[in-house]
Amino acid sequence: MSRPSHLSARAAHYCAAGCGGARENLQTRLNGADCPVLAICGPTSSGKSEIALRLAAALDGEIINADSRQIYAGMSIGTGQPDDAMRARAPHLGYGWLSPEQRYSAARFVEDADETIDAVRERGKLPLLVGGTGLYIEALAGTMPLDRLFAEEAVRERVRAEAEVHPLQTLHDWLSVLSPQSASRVPSGDRYRILRAIEAALTARSDVPPRSNSRPRQRRLQIVVLAVSPRELEMRVQRRVAGMFSAGLIGEAVSVRRRYGDAPALSGLGYAEALAVDAGTATQQEAVALTVRRTLRYAKRQRTWFRRMHDAIVVDASDVDAAAATALRAAREIKTAT
Repeated sequence: MSRPSHLSARAAHYCAAGCGGARENLQTRLNGADCPVLAICGPTSSGKSEIALRLAAALDGEIINADSRQIYAGMSIGTGQPDDAMRARAPHLGYGWLSPEQRYSAARFVEDADETIDAVRERGKLPLLVGGTGLYIEALAGTMPLDRLFAEEAVRERVRAEAEVHPLQTLHDWLSVLSPQSASRVPSGDRYRILRAIEAALTARSDVPPRSNSRPRQRRLQIVVLAVSPRELEMRVQRRVAGMFSAGLIGEAVSVRRRYGDAPALSGLGYAEALAVDAGTATQQEAVALTVRRTLRYAKRQRTWFRRMHDAIVVDASDVDAAAATALRAAREIKTAT
């Protein structure tokens, strides 16, 4: 089998090594109904998209979105959705389909991902989950029961409704009743933390029967986490953010706000900063710098989340060729359920 031109010799070796060296046999072995689904995870700018494209080419795969922001339509620049060139290299599913004024949740992701994975396998292709939203990955793996996820979603909707009609001090007073300990730690002016603390307190009190109405099966995942050094990640984030603004992020943000108002999707990284430039309250240079700082803080939280995935294979993604080779080896070593 001739190796794809964009794969290193080592990566091609892993591709050919599976099941006697035939790509078709490897793909078939990985695509049984009970086989694990390969998930490529990692912080923003760690190289997930390129690694996934190489795996898709080597294993005849289709890429399924597991990122909570890349679902939104009309927001491809700020959320880093695959461009036309990437889509030409492999099918991409679950990107850019949801209206920005709508909310999405881990529970809904699980339902959508289950359906998509089954559809990909029915086509005889290999599903490849790709994204940086650790909650979605854990939910799909069954770490969090689906009934609990739906209960949490209902709680969030209730808290949002209350927050729309009550002042911040009233919300903090509510938190004091629900959880005095949490209220003592959360400043009365911190809206985000107050709402999250209320959600946590209400969810803890909710009476949800364990695993009632759960999915009939849980997905087995082989998780590959891409890791890069903090310095390398910082440089990648700087390039990515600068590229977003150069590609038209400000215009994209203005367009979304003009059409949908203060849509939930505009809370994503870079959009508030882009709108500040449009409003004349910040320069583009200031907006880029602030977006870089916020993105790096977010990436730190992502790394913390992925470190909790003890069964994951951690891959050094500083070298794309080597990372692709290791990810291919992880795919080759997936064993069919007995």
